[in-house]
Formats: sequence, structure tokens, C-alpha cells
Amino acid sequence: MKRFIAWITLPLIVYACGGPDKYDISGDIKDMNKVNVSLQKTLDGEWTTLDSAQVEYGEFSFTGRLDHPQMMRLQFGEQMGSVEFFAGNNDIQITGHKDSLQSINIKGSEVQNQYEQFQNKLDDYNRQLQNAVSEYRTASQNKDQEAIEQSRSQYQRLAGERQDYVEQYVEEHSNSVLSPYLTRRHLLSFIGYEKLDSLYGGLAPEVQNTKYGEALKERLDILKRTQVGQPFIDITLPDTSGNPVSLSEHVGDGYVLLDFWAAWCGPCRQENPNLVDAYEKYHDQGFEIFGVSFDRSKDAWVKAIHKDNITWPQVSDLKYWDSKAGEKYGIRSIPSNFLINEEGKIVGKNLRGEELDKELSEIYGEES
Repeated sequence: MKRFIAWITLPLIVYACGGPDKYDISGDIKDMNKVNVSLQKTLDGEWTTLDSAQVEYGEFSFTGRLDHPQMMRLQFGEQMGSVEFFAGNNDIQITGHKDSLQSINIKGSEVQNQYEQFQNKLDDYNRQLQNAVSEYRTASQNKDQEAIEQSRSQYQRLAGERQDYVEQYVEEHSNSVLSPYLTRRHLLSFIGYEKLDSLYGGLAPEVQNTKYGEALKERLDILKRTQVGQPFIDITLPDTSGNPVSLSEHVGDGYVLLDFWAAWCGPCRQENPNLVDAYEKYHDQGFEIFGVSFDRSKDAWVKAIHKDNITWPQVSDLKYWDSKAGEKYGIRSIPSNFLINEEGKIVGKNLRGEELDKELSEIYGEES
């Protein structure tokens, strides 16, 4: 259920012809001298350096041009610290002290002002969530079941309110480049195709054409290809012996559950007994499971297979979240699965426990 949030009226970031065509970043960091500083930008957490300079008696500067406002970072030395901020094509002044880089003052960037106001509210939710986690841990140590349930319920409520807050901000700031950026950073792991399609479709065309908007569109296209009713996407990865195995080798004879998991994933390991039960009940009738692991350690992966009594085909490129199969299916959280029928069509997603058993019993009938 959506919650009403009163917003302070802010000027929206729109793109129009004319105006400044470059950024001019000037810094004055007290008590800093002869320190290298790099100006960097990012899309998916990977920072790339645009320019570098040396701080001379506290002062440094960078000049350049951006296609649109972007998240940037100043990296001071190798280990002194960094400062993240949104920059546009305008004059930006950065002041502070070398011993308190996280308290740096940034002036001249309107998009940064808006980002700070958004982040202040988000930080408040984050603090409350952390308090709920602390209360849960204390309750668990004391074996206080009532307190455990209260803290768990509080956490779920706050997490829902936090997500609603971000979604509402995005919906109400369709002309702001912050909207696709915040969607990617805070929502992609929690929303499906329909919600993402709605949020992306609500963005102004010029915002959709930013690199953040284009990345959302790429994500949307991946999710569209893996919706129920779409044909499965084939993948080929090594099994535990290093031999390449393709999903297509198992599609066509019966229903196949494409299961994404990892040995280090607690919820995945908790779900594995349900998969073992389903496999034992329906495998002789044509049901197959095709496991794709997001592990990095082969030993941990193989040990988990044996410990959890997994007997169905398993593959992995041992690339953690960079799994090629995960990229093809747009996986942002695990466990995740896709049920594929004999015709190679996706007919179900994220079926677990009783829900999976109910689906398979309707397909194959109850175990005799």
C-alpha cells in the first residue's frame, strides 16, 4: 500500500538548449598538500578515472563536459578517502578539511542538493532498519520469541516504507536524472518487470536517453525476455568436472526447473530440501532440475552439493554475481528459478516450497 509523503517543492532538473556546456570543479581542502586527486565516474559500481591532478596547498581544479548530470567521485591519494557527488555542467565548489572528507561541503550543483535531500530521508530509514536488526540480534541471543517476531515485523514494515519512499520519489521526479539512477541503485533487486516498466515509462524522454535511463531500458529488455510465456534462453557452463553442459540438453522431454543458487546463500540452502523432495517425487515422471551456482569456490560448491543431497545437473562458471547465465536471465537475487515446459516456454517463476509442489502436482498428478 502506498504511503503519502509530503515533499518540499524542488526545481526539477531538465535538459534544454543553451546554458553552461562544461563543468568547472574547484577544490579547497585545508591542510592537504602534494596529494594526487582523481576525478572519476561510475555506472555499475566500477569507477573509471576521467582526469587527475595534484592538490597544491589545498587547491585543485577540473574542467570538462558531461552529456547529463552524473554521479562522480574525487579519490584523494590511494587510501586517504573519497567524496561522491552529483555534478552537472556548471561551477562547483568543494571545500573542507583533509581530516573530515566525509563532511565536505559541495556548492553549485543543484542536482547534488536534491540528492542530499533525498539521501537524508533515506538515511533515516536506514538507521531505523539498523536498529531493527540490532533488536533482532539481541532478541535472538536472549531467545525471546516475541521480541524476535516484533523486530522481524518492524524490519519488514520499515523496508516496505523505504521502498515506497524511493518509488514515490522516482514517480514524482520524472524529469530528474536522479530517478533512473535511484531506481538502479535502490529498486532493481526488489521490483519486477511490470513495476520497472511503469517507472521507466514515466520518465521524461530526455531522462530515458541518459546513460542511467539507457541502463534501465537494458534491464527492462532482459526482464521482458524472461517473462512467463517467453521461450527459454539457452546457457552452457561447466559442470563439476569441467565439462560444458547446456540447458537445452534437458529441455523438451519434460518440465525443467532452472534454479539459481549458491553454497554461501542461506535462503538457497534452506530451499534445497524442498527441491530434493520435489525431485524425488516427480523426476521419474519427467521432471528435471538444472542448477546454476553463483559460487566462486569450486570446493564450497561441490561440498554443498553433497551435503544437500543434490543429484540433478549442476553447472557454474564460478564468477559469483558476474555469472554469464545470471546476466542472461537478469538475476539480481538468489534463490531464483524458472519453470520451463516441454515446448521450451517459461511457465513459472520463483516457485518455492509448497507453491512448487502444488504446481508440479497439477502437472504430474499426486505421487501414487
